[in-house]
Amino acid sequence: MMYRVAFILLASVLSVFAAVAPRTPSGIASCYSCPGTDGLGFGVGQHTNDGTTLFCSYPAVPGEDPNDFFCDYSATDGHLTQDNDAGLCPGSATSSACSPSKKRAMLKKAFEQRAAQPAPSYPEMMTPKMAFAKKGSAVASKLGKKQA
Repeated sequence: MMYRVAFILLASVLSVFAAVAPRTPSGIASCYSCPGTDGLGFGVGQHTNDGTTLFCSYPAVPGEDPNDFFCDYSATDGHLTQDNDAGLCPGSATSSACSPSKKRAMLKKAFEQRAAQPAPSYPEMMTPKMAFAKKGSAVASKLGKKQA
């Protein structure tokens, strides 16, 4: 009986953490980088990734202002968010698996951003926990009745 209660409690707690933890659809973090060239074959120039937006400049001539022709992509899923390259931006950023250090850096930044947000109020936070507790107690009572 004690083991069942401990198991149900552990399953409830792990479910809450799984619901709160950031994740990618495949379960493996993906890193995105600028496509090597735009639609006319101009090579990528200056580029930055602030963890939210991937900025990719495609200058027509060396030394050109990076804000003349650029593409912005989502750093989380790689989709094109802004085309300031006369419609020549590739539809999505290039995806690749993250190195362990890059993955750690991305997770650290995500946790820091989450910590900077205001804490949720009692009803928003407690509703999922109460639902898990009710479900856990219902399962425990059913299991107890079957053995009795």
